[in-house]
Amino acid sequence: MKQLAENTYWLTDSVGAHCYWLDDGDRVAIIDPGMKGGLNKVARELRAAGRSPYEVTDILLTHYDIDHTGAAAEWQRRTGARTWLGSEDAAILTGAVPPPSTFLRQFTGAITHVELPGNLQLIEGDTELWSGLSALHTPGHTPGHHSFRHGSVLFVGDTGTADATGLKPMRTFIMSDPMQGLADLARLGAQGAEWVCCGHSDPVRYKS
Repeated sequence: MKQLAENTYWLTDSVGAHCYWLDDGDRVAIIDPGMKGGLNKVARELRAAGRSPYEVTDILLTHYDIDHTGAAAEWQRRTGARTWLGSEDAAILTGAVPPPSTFLRQFTGAITHVELPGNLQLIEGDTELWSGLSALHTPGHTPGHHSFRHGSVLFVGDTGTADATGLKPMRTFIMSDPMQGLADLARLGAQGAEWVCCGHSDPVRYKS
């Protein structure tokens, strides 16, 4: 467990995507808990840092891919937390609408199954989830993908990766809408965040 900004931590033992922990007064959020195989590893990591998994009040999911959401349903069962997911991605998980018509999305949809978590709160467009925590609709990776902004920290999921020179686009073949993905990336780059936390590259600090 590595502290980034005030009340923001990187849980380094997750499996799949990077997982983050956010303390926000009476709200404690876990962001993209990763795959189910890493759930107990993250729980042990928290306990070693003197925290309890049962503190979690909210689970924030940037999008529906299994490497980000595979552990979410079990986290929710254990904690009773609210689970936040873009409405378009929730509709894909329920089968109400098909996944985007790209080869990768069709293939992964056929071989993987993500359990829809309980206590689901749907995110519609850009919105404030609670005071100080905003969701930004960034639908290039999946139709319901959202990034989250809390203070000086930006959680971008799979909108892009980051290094010392800035945000970088994901590979085109994993994007549902590559052109939209580039627009999302430009939008996030203009946020001027101090910390950028991605799903598949280490967190980067751009200013202090």
